[in-house]
Amino acid sequence: MNEHKPNTPSDPSMNNNIQSADDQDGAAAHRPWAPNISNTLQAPQLPGINPNSISHAQAYAGISVHIPGSPLMEEGDTIVFHWGQNVSSTRILHAVGFSVTVRVLCVAYSFIPHIQYGLVDVYFEVFRGSKRIGTSPALLVTVNPDTSKRARQRDADS
Repeated sequence: MNEHKPNTPSDPSMNNNIQSADDQDGAAAHRPWAPNISNTLQAPQLPGINPNSISHAQAYAGISVHIPGSPLMEEGDTIVFHWGQNVSSTRILHAVGFSVTVRVLCVAYSFIPHIQYGLVDVYFEVFRGSKRIGTSPALLVTVNPDTSKRARQRDADS
């Protein structure tokens, strides 16, 4: 498995939706420490999709990605989702409890800036304030390029 160097909130290439503890509503102020919850996180899931063989057509139509919850996630935590080089973030707006899925994302190659084929690491991180408190295991997906003659011609024309 490839080793990641996950982005941190200070990385300028990352979505700036992650706020420092000073910018939040004070929820993190009464908890100067934050536990590492990595051992409670599961890898993202692709319901109904074989992660070892995602077709070009599926990648362009959109892949539904489910982010599993953890009882240690809290309202106000930020989930930073990684599909290879693509990164997006969202805040948890409700208590998680034992929810099976806390977020459903759609990854469509027609809308993402970094189109990747072959093996792609898919994982997420959880931030509380400005501190990363957990990283999920990576799901390795294989996205197959369209090798048809028509697709090669279309790519050459553009």
